[in-house]
Amino acid sequence: MTQFMVPGISLESSLKAALLSETRTGVYAAAGIHPNELDSDSSCSPDEIPEILLRPRVIAVGETGLDLYRDRVPEKLQIKVFKEHIKLAETFGLTLIVHSRSAERKILDIMGHDVTVPVIMHCYTGPADIAREAVDRGYFIGFAGVLTFSKNHRLRDLAGSLPADRILIETDAPYLSPEPVRGRRNEPCNVKYIADTISEIWGRSPFDTAGTLMKNSLKAMQLGPNRRTDLVYLLYGNIYMNITGTCTNKCRFCVKSRTDGIGGYYLKHHGEPSEERLDSIIKTLSPQTGKELVFCGYGEPTMRPELLRRLAGSASDRGFSVRLNTNGTCLARLSPEKTAEILEPFDTVSVSLNASCREEYNDICRPADETSWDRMMEFIELARRVASIRLTAVRYPGVPIESVKKLAKSLSLPFRIRG
Repeated sequence: MTQFMVPGISLESSLKAALLSETRTGVYAAAGIHPNELDSDSSCSPDEIPEILLRPRVIAVGETGLDLYRDRVPEKLQIKVFKEHIKLAETFGLTLIVHSRSAERKILDIMGHDVTVPVIMHCYTGPADIAREAVDRGYFIGFAGVLTFSKNHRLRDLAGSLPADRILIETDAPYLSPEPVRGRRNEPCNVKYIADTISEIWGRSPFDTAGTLMKNSLKAMQLGPNRRTDLVYLLYGNIYMNITGTCTNKCRFCVKSRTDGIGGYYLKHHGEPSEERLDSIIKTLSPQTGKELVFCGYGEPTMRPELLRRLAGSASDRGFSVRLNTNGTCLARLSPEKTAEILEPFDTVSVSLNASCREEYNDICRPADETSWDRMMEFIELARRVASIRLTAVRYPGVPIESVKKLAKSLSLPFRIRG
């Protein structure tokens, strides 16, 4: 086994799972509040979950859902918190891990047909018709150690009746140890017994079964070839927004040409992210999560000017300190009036200079527009009238750091070396 998921069931366990995932290779985490961890006065609130979801190896929301088997937590509270978890999963584009016990019908009714992220019906033991309806919606069905119990013919028949590409296996450790080790403390390595049972049900070799289950897992968890783009991430104590993958420059030093992400985050875009999701992220995050909210990411933010202005304005209204990281060439596409309007919500503007003259700039940054150097100089003068501005350069072979530093000094602007 090379990778596994550690789900949270409370704020404390979610944070522990997230921290564990950052210190152990192959470990991923989910963050959420299990319905049985709630209490009637809502003191175990999901309000702090978004900050945990921003950590680089947290790839799912859960466990969440409904448990009507035990009469511990009011159903109304469970439903309220479950709906909040669904919204968090959709906002951050994360897989939703659903606990359902004596509540499978209610679970499907609450989720409806419009959930936009992968859904896993975790440790499923419910009715067969509900499982088939869930599969019809594109959900995954997770089977745990209960599947291996010799007298559990109903669950085995169900597993055999479902499409193979919708089935996952799990241990639910430390509970539900499979048949060969039943009665002992369950461990992740015991997943092999569940895989063996699936092999028997399917009539396939263990090797073929393992391949199918791994492929399903990667799809359900949005890993490998199914990797989702992180639209928001935490680095250096700041929150970064990744709103576009397009840019007018093809800089020699650009990290996009060497890797698909940084800091454990996957930042490569497969199409422009939806405005609705980006709006929802701004509304969900707390200003206390980071020192600044920075529009940066894997593209030039000003390529989506109206969206940038609206998001920055919304963040500023909510109390964020807002910064724009830009190549400063937007005046090649936008009027000075429009550019000033975009810059209005920002407290700080950081311009990636990287050259001391037009010829150097064209060679290092390779802009699409030959007038980009002149437009950047004009942008710097415009921006310094509406926000605090600083200039930067990347430490990279061919970037004349000392010359750029002298230019920044001549402009009476602060300068920072990056990388």
